[in-house]
Amino acid sequence: MTLDTLVARGEQLNHELGREWYLTGAGHKPEADFQAIYDRHLILQDEEALAVVRGANEPALLEWIVDLRVGRRVAPYAEQQLAWEQQAVVTVGDRTVPFLRAGIEIQNAADRAWRTALDHAATAVGAAGLNGLRRDRLAAEREVVSAAVGNDDYVAAVAHLSGMDLERLAEQAEALLGETADLYGDALARLTRRRIGVPLDALVRADSGWAFRADDYDAAFPSDRLVEIAVRQMGEMGLDATEAGRVHVDTEERPGKQPRAFCVPVRVPDEVYLVLRPSGGHSDYRTFWHELGHAMHFAAVDPDRAFHERWLGDNSVTEAFAMLWDHLTLDAGWLGRHTAMGQGGSAAAGQIADLQFELAVAELYLLRRYAAKLAYEIALHRSDYREEIADEYAERLTAATGFRYPRELYLRDVDPGFYSARYLRAWQLEAALARALVEQFDIDWFRNPRAGAFVRELMRRGQADPADRVAAEIGVDPLSFDAAVERLTPLLA
Repeated sequence: MTLDTLVARGEQLNHELGREWYLTGAGHKPEADFQAIYDRHLILQDEEALAVVRGANEPALLEWIVDLRVGRRVAPYAEQQLAWEQQAVVTVGDRTVPFLRAGIEIQNAADRAWRTALDHAATAVGAAGLNGLRRDRLAAEREVVSAAVGNDDYVAAVAHLSGMDLERLAEQAEALLGETADLYGDALARLTRRRIGVPLDALVRADSGWAFRADDYDAAFPSDRLVEIAVRQMGEMGLDATEAGRVHVDTEERPGKQPRAFCVPVRVPDEVYLVLRPSGGHSDYRTFWHELGHAMHFAAVDPDRAFHERWLGDNSVTEAFAMLWDHLTLDAGWLGRHTAMGQGGSAAAGQIADLQFELAVAELYLLRRYAAKLAYEIALHRSDYREEIADEYAERLTAATGFRYPRELYLRDVDPGFYSARYLRAWQLEAALARALVEQFDIDWFRNPRAGAFVRELMRRGQADPADRVAAEIGVDPLSFDAAVERLTPLLA
C-alpha cells in the first residue's frame, strides 16, 4: 500500500463516518451503522497501514491510524449507546421525559425540587443503562492505544501520540484551580444567592444549569435570529458565515436529536454540518457561535492542503476558533451591537454588565470543571476503571465547581482520548489569540475586516500546526492560562 492510496481511502472513510454521525446525531436516522463503515475499510487498520504511516514520519497520520483502530473496536459500544439514548425515558412521579431531553428540561426548570428529582432520576437511569457500556468502551480504547504504541501506560501512550504533555497540563490546571478558588467562590456565592437562594454547601449539579441559565435576558436572544445575526456579524468582518454554502445549519427540533450541539465535517472543506437542538436564551447563542467557529474553520481550509492538515492534527486548534467565536457573546461591545440589549442607554449598559457577570461566572465554572476533569481522567485511566474511583470523581468535580456531583457519572463524564486536554489547550490558545486581536485591531475587532482576514488566514491552514506552535507565532510561548484569567478577573471582582 502506498501513502497516496492510504490517504485516499482515509478521506473516503472520514466522509462516510461523518455523514453517518450527522444523520444519527441529528435524529434523521434511528440507528447508527459505524461497524459496517469500518468493515468496508479494513485495509486502513492492518499492520501494513501502520507501517506506511510510521514511514511517512507524520505524527498526525500515525495518531489517525491508531484512532481508526480505536474507532472500529469501540463502534459496537457507540452504536449501542446511541440506540439506548434514543429509546430511554426518565420517569419522575407521573411525568415522563425522553432521556435526551432531560438535560434541557433541567436547565430550564425554575422549580428546584423538580429539576433535582429529574436530574437524580436521569443519573440513575443513565448509570444503569450506560455505565457498563462506558467501562467496556474505555477499556477497549486503552487496550488498542497501548498495543499500538507499545506502552501499557495509557496516559503516556496518548501523550506520545498526541504530542501533548498531559502531566504538565494537569499541573497547570491544578495551579489554575488554586489561583482562582477565592475569585470563583465569591462570584458563585453572589450569583447563586440570587438565582437559587441556598448556601454554597447545599448546591447540587442539577442547580448548575439553572444558575447559569440567564433567563432574565431571553428576550434579547431569540432563537429564530441565530443565523441572521451570525451572517450580519461575520459580514462586518468581511467573512461569510456559511463559507459560500459549505456550512449547513440544522437547528430544527426532532425526536432522537442529540441534546449536545455538534459540528461534523463530511467533506473538508466542501460539506460541513452545524447541529443545534435549541434550549432557549443566551446559551443557544453561545453554543451556536461555538459550533459556527468549528464549521467556518473546516469550511475555510485551503482545499489544496494535505489530508492530514485538512482533516487531522491537534483539535485544540479548531476548539480555539470555536471558543474565539463563542466568547464574542460574552463581550459588552458585541452584546450592545448585535442584540436588543444595545438599546436603552445607561439602563441597557447596566443590564449588559449584569449579564456579563453571570456569563463570566459560568465561564470560570467551565474552565475549572475541565481543569478538574483532566486530573480525574488521568487517575481513572490508571485505575482499571474500578468503581472506587467514582469517589475521586465526585470529590474533584464538586470541589472545583461548587456543585455536588453524583459519583454515578464517573464513567459517563469522560471524553475519549483525553479530549479534556484539547479543551484546556484551546482555552489557553483562544485567550492569547483574543488578546492579540485586541492589541492589533482594537476592542471592536469583531467588526473589523482586517481582523477577519487575519483570523481566516489562520483558519485556512487547518490544523497543520499544533496549538503551541500557533501560539508561538502570535507571540505566546509557552501556552498558559494567564490571558484567560486576566480576562475574567475584572468581570468577577
